[in-house]
Amino acid sequence: MSDLYSKKDGEKVWNAFKQMHDYIDKSYQVIVKSDSNNNYTNQKGKVMYDGVSTLLNTNVGHQNQEIIEEISKQLTTLENTSLFTCTDDVAIACSKKLCELSENHFYSAFFTNSGSEACDTAIKIVLKYWNNLGDNRRIIVSLKGAYHGSSIGAMMLAHEGYSMDDYGIPYDSFHQTPVPDPLERPENLTQEEWVQECVDAFENYCKEKEGKIAAIFMELIQLSNAVNVLPLEFVQKIYNICKEHNILIVIDEVATGFGRTGTLFASQYYGIWGDLMMVAKGITSGYIPMGGVLVTKDVFYNFYGKKADEKILEHGFTTGGHPVACAAAIKNIEQLLENKYVENSETLGTYLLNGLQASIGDSKLVECIRGKGLMISIIFKDIQVKNMEEWGIAELLTNFLINKGLLLYPDDKNILIIAPCLNCLQSDCDMIIEKIQDSVKKVEFLVQ
Repeated sequence: MSDLYSKKDGEKVWNAFKQMHDYIDKSYQVIVKSDSNNNYTNQKGKVMYDGVSTLLNTNVGHQNQEIIEEISKQLTTLENTSLFTCTDDVAIACSKKLCELSENHFYSAFFTNSGSEACDTAIKIVLKYWNNLGDNRRIIVSLKGAYHGSSIGAMMLAHEGYSMDDYGIPYDSFHQTPVPDPLERPENLTQEEWVQECVDAFENYCKEKEGKIAAIFMELIQLSNAVNVLPLEFVQKIYNICKEHNILIVIDEVATGFGRTGTLFASQYYGIWGDLMMVAKGITSGYIPMGGVLVTKDVFYNFYGKKADEKILEHGFTTGGHPVACAAAIKNIEQLLENKYVENSETLGTYLLNGLQASIGDSKLVECIRGKGLMISIIFKDIQVKNMEEWGIAELLTNFLINKGLLLYPDDKNILIIAPCLNCLQSDCDMIIEKIQDSVKKVEFLVQ
């Protein structure tokens, strides 16, 4: 156990997506230990079950000794090199393994250190791809409700979700197209009509900007849009329109990949593969930071030529394709497949979703519960609690649940994300359901 760190000490670390004053005042936690039962222990000895897989990346669970041993072994063999200077054996093996998972639809991998880096990499690839062909396609389309990371390029794709004026960055080359989120469906439309209206909006934009659109970026299951599971029909029609208009398709599997949503990749559920695929998070289960962009042979060879051809991708990261990260990724994938954690995600994800709907679905606080696999959201109504008006329901519940020994993630003041590790047990799901039900009842009492 480390020394106790005060709230003032907490100011030494600037947390992600946090108003630090509120976080330190209300939700400050210092984690010092994890265990193989997927528990965290904080500096005061409080044990909390990790119900959000760190941040949807510890897919195989905490303290997986085979991955830890593989990391240690790699450190004593080749602890560091850089793809700027040479290629290492582990990077090749890792890329081959990743491509095999797509039944070799993808041909090569460009390695990064995170999902945000993967996003910016993909943006540069698709823009340079068309430049190499002498085609001046510069528009990139993303889906409304998208989140692709927090780097500048990723922010461009999700510009409606950011206060872009705060940064003074123009985003004229980026366009967002609507998605048929059931919660936003116009009252005069059926869901089928809503899907078609969104498809038509994209198709009309493609016709308007014929020959100018470089790519579309898609999360097939939108984590940061309250786990919006896009309809199969919508995705397949968008895919076909892209093929018709010769638009590159980039699938973002950073959050959905490696079993999180009940298939190895969400792309498999939808029956499509893109021209590029972004990966991170579950690629190493977070044991070592890593990300990447998988590309087809067509994309790879678009850049292949002599120096005089000027087709080079001027891009890279010192530690991209780090040998220790690649070794961790290979072992992580083996663990996912050998232990059938992907199947467990599908089975227990359905069990957890049904259990939550049965226990709190009729609560006056709950707007909707939805998800796929072990990626689930509870969307609460915008109800204020007396004397706690600045708190959303999800924020209140998060603190109540921490006291009950369960750590979840409020993605917004009224959106709670539940995403346990893929090696979780049915008893873990029962515990999550019970603690959430008890906490919802407590909040219901407060709003009476």
